[in-house]
Amino acid sequence: MKYRETTRSGGALPWLFQRISGVYLAVVLFVHVVNLHILIDGEIGYAAIAERVATPLWKTINISFLIVALFHGLYGLWIVLEDYIHIGWLRVLIYSVIATIALVFAIFGTLTMITFQYGG
Repeated sequence: MKYRETTRSGGALPWLFQRISGVYLAVVLFVHVVNLHILIDGEIGYAAIAERVATPLWKTINISFLIVALFHGLYGLWIVLEDYIHIGWLRVLIYSVIATIALVFAIFGTLTMITFQYGG
């Protein structure tokens, strides 16, 4: 397999989504810090966190945060490795490992968030 990079190689859309995902992660992190450290009165414990995480809104936010963070981090790793790995089969192998890790973490993280319940 020979890799040829051209101006039409399709890297503009992932590059743009990498920037948008970075902004999204910063905004969600800011909302998390405000909700957890400013709006909750008293001690932060399991009950306070579990009650918040069990709501559909926070489940949606946490799942989207997980998916976007996985994309952002692993795509960044992908780009860095692209600069240093020039052997075709090794590049395919490492990209396959990265994609597998992303898929496994996304599935288990999403299942954990969807099935989490607090209280009765």
